[in-house]
Amino acid sequence: MSRHVPRPSSRPSSLLVSALLAALAGCQGDATTAPRATPTLHFTQGANGVWTVNTLADPGDGTCDDTECTFREAVASASNGHSIVFAASLQGEILLTAGAVGISSKSVTVDGGGRIAVNAQGLSRAIDVVSSSGPVPDVTIKRLTVKNGFENLGGGIRADRATLTLDSVLVTANRAAISGAGVELDEGNMTIRNSTITGNTSASLGGGIGVNLGGTLSVIGSEISGNSAANGGGIEAFSSTVTISRSTISSNAATVGTGGVFSRGTVVVRSSTITRNTGMVGGLNLDVGGTANIANSILAGNTGTNANDCGVAMGAGSGGHNLMGTDCAPAGTGDRVVTAATLFAEVMESALKNNGGPTKTHALFPRGQAVDQGDCPGETVDQRGAKRPVDDSGITNAGNGCDIGAYEVQGGDLMVSQTVDKTSVKQGDQLTYSVRVQNLGPQTAPNVVLTDALSSGVTFVSARVNRGTITAPPRGETGTVTWALGDMTDQANEVAEIKVTVTVRGKTTITNSAAVTGDVADPNAANNSAAITVSVASGSGGGGGKKP
Repeated sequence: MSRHVPRPSSRPSSLLVSALLAALAGCQGDATTAPRATPTLHFTQGANGVWTVNTLADPGDGTCDDTECTFREAVASASNGHSIVFAASLQGEILLTAGAVGISSKSVTVDGGGRIAVNAQGLSRAIDVVSSSGPVPDVTIKRLTVKNGFENLGGGIRADRATLTLDSVLVTANRAAISGAGVELDEGNMTIRNSTITGNTSASLGGGIGVNLGGTLSVIGSEISGNSAANGGGIEAFSSTVTISRSTISSNAATVGTGGVFSRGTVVVRSSTITRNTGMVGGLNLDVGGTANIANSILAGNTGTNANDCGVAMGAGSGGHNLMGTDCAPAGTGDRVVTAATLFAEVMESALKNNGGPTKTHALFPRGQAVDQGDCPGETVDQRGAKRPVDDSGITNAGNGCDIGAYEVQGGDLMVSQTVDKTSVKQGDQLTYSVRVQNLGPQTAPNVVLTDALSSGVTFVSARVNRGTITAPPRGETGTVTWALGDMTDQANEVAEIKVTVTVRGKTTITNSAAVTGDVADPNAANNSAAITVSVASGSGGGGGKKP
C-alpha cells in the first residue's frame, strides 16, 4: 500500500516571533502616534525558567504575567530549556479557540499535573510540535489530557521533524482525515511512556498513532486501545521504525486493513500483548518491505476476515517465547500456538481493565499457560510497573521465569498465624486455637488450603469457620484438620477456631502446627507456616472437658 503525505509549503512563525515583531513595530512611533505605555514587569513568570499557567482561558492577551497567563501564552513566552506548569489550584479543560498550540524550534517541558485537559473542540489540532528554520525541538509533555482535536495529520498531537516524549498522557476522542488521529510523527523521534491512546478515529490511516517519513517510535508501558481507522486501527507506520515494549494493543479496529499494527518498516515487539483487534487482518500485518521481530509476547485472540492474528507468517521474525495464533506460524524457541478460545480460558482475561498501574491490561490467569513460560532479559517491571520476573515455585520455567506478554502475575503472599486461649493446661483441659489465614496480596490466591496438624497429645473436639469447608478427624481422635478456603482476594482475612482436649499427662508440651498453600506464586514462603506450643502441667484438670 503506498502513501503520499502532503506537506505545507511553508512553516508558520512561532507566536514568540510574531509577538517580538509586533513589539518592534510599536517602537517606531512618530509625532502623530501616542507613545506606548511602559509594560509592568513581572518577575515571577519565567523565573528559573518556569512559566505557570494560571487560567483555563484561550488565547489570552498575548502576555504571560502574574495576572493572566494562558497555556498558549506560556508556550510562546518560554525559551529553550524552560518548563511550563499549571497553578496548583487550576483544574479542568482548556477550550482552544485560536487553533493548535504550537511549539516551534525550542525544547520545553509541559507538565499538566494530571489535572488539565487541552480540548480542541473539533476545530483544530490540539498541540503541534514542529521544527521550522531553527533548532530541532526536544519537547516533553507529561500528565496532560489531549482531546477532541481534528486535522488531516495528527488530530490530537503532531510531531514534525522533532523529538517528542509523552509521559503519562491521555490522548482521546481525536480525529484525522489522513493519518494519526491520536498522534502523528513525521521525520522525528517519539517516545510514548505510561500513556493511554484511546478512542481516536482516522478516516484513512493510524487511528491511534501514525508514524511516517522515517520516524522512529518507542511505545513503553502504554495502552493503545479502542482506536479505529481504515487501516492501522492501533498503529500504522510507513518507512519507519516502531518498537513496542511492555504495552497492550487491544480492541482497535480497521474497516479495510489491519486492526492492531500495520507497518511498511521495522516493527519490534517485546513483552507486549496484541489482542482483540479486528479488521481484514486482526492483529499485525506487514506491507511489502516490512519486517518484524516479536519476543515474549502474546499475539492472539484477534479477529480478521482474511487473517486473525498475522497477515504474514512470523517465521524467522519470532524472537521466541511467544503465544501466537495459528496463522502466525511461529518458529522461535519456546513459541506456542494458541486459539482464541484457549487464550481467554487458560491464558488471560478477555476484559481490558484497570489491574493496577497507570494503564489498563489483560490480567493473566495465575498458573495459566503464559506464567513463567517467557524470557525477558534486562526487564525489571511489567506494563503496570509491577516487579518482573516473579518466579512461581510451583511451575517449571521455560526461560528466566518471566511471564509472556505485558502482564506479570505478582502472586499472593499467603500468611498463617495462631493464638491460643491458654498458655498452660493439665490433662483433660480443653484448648481453643485461633488459626488466621491472610492474603497480603497483591493478587488473588486461588484454591487456598490450610492444614492444621494436631499434637499427638490432644484429641479433636470441633472446628468453626465463616467460609470454606472443614475436613477433620472424628471427635475424640487426633490427626489433621484441613480447611479449604477457595479463592482469597487481596487483603482477605479469615479465622478458624479449633477446639481440642488435652490427653497427655505430666510435665511436657503440646505443639499445634499449621501451614497454608494456594495455586499462586507466593513471594514470601517464610510466613506460610506457624506453630504454637502450650505447657502441660502435672496432674489433671478437666475443667474445660465438658461437651460444648
